[in-house]
Amino acid sequence: MFNDKKVLAGGAVLFAAAFWFYIKPNYMDPKPPVVYTAEQIAEAPRPTVILGKPIPGGHSATNAPDGLILNLKAPASAPNYVKAIIALEFEPEDPPWVGAKGPALEARNAHFAEELQPEMHKILDAVATVVGSKSADEVSTTEGREQLKAQLIEAINHHLPGHKVEQIYFETFITQ
Repeated sequence: MFNDKKVLAGGAVLFAAAFWFYIKPNYMDPKPPVVYTAEQIAEAPRPTVILGKPIPGGHSATNAPDGLILNLKAPASAPNYVKAIIALEFEPEDPPWVGAKGPALEARNAHFAEELQPEMHKILDAVATVVGSKSADEVSTTEGREQLKAQLIEAINHHLPGHKVEQIYFETFITQ
C-alpha cells in the first residue's frame, strides 16, 4: 500500500513537470510581441483615403463618380476647373500594416476612411481652398503640381491633429 502511494506521488510529480515544461509555455504564457524590422515597417502599406473615387457606402462628398471638380483661380468671365482623383497616404498606423494585401488591405483602408468621416469636411475644404488659390498655368507643369501637393499636405495636416498625410498622389488631374 505504501508503494502504491509512492508510485502515485511519482506519477503526479512527473505529470506536473511535463505540464510545466511542455504544455504551459504553449498555452498559458503570453506570446512575445511581434517585432518588425525597420525595413518591414518602411515597406508596409500606409492607410490611404481616395478623394473623388466611388466607394461603396462611402461619404457622399468623396463618392463623386468622376472625381472632384474644383474651381481654379480665374476671372469670372472665363472660369477654369480641375477634375481630380486624389489619394491621401497617411503615416503608418501602430501596429504597422506589415503584410496587408488585397482584400485585407482594402478592408483596413475602408475602416480608416470611416474613422476620418467626421473630419472629411475639413479635408475637402482644405483641398478646395488650396486648389482654388491656383491658376491653370500654375498647375499645368510638373513643378506646379509638386508645389500643389506640398501645399495640400500642409493644409490638410493643419486641420487633422490626430493623423498626418505623408504623401499625395493624383490618380487623375485634368484642367479645363
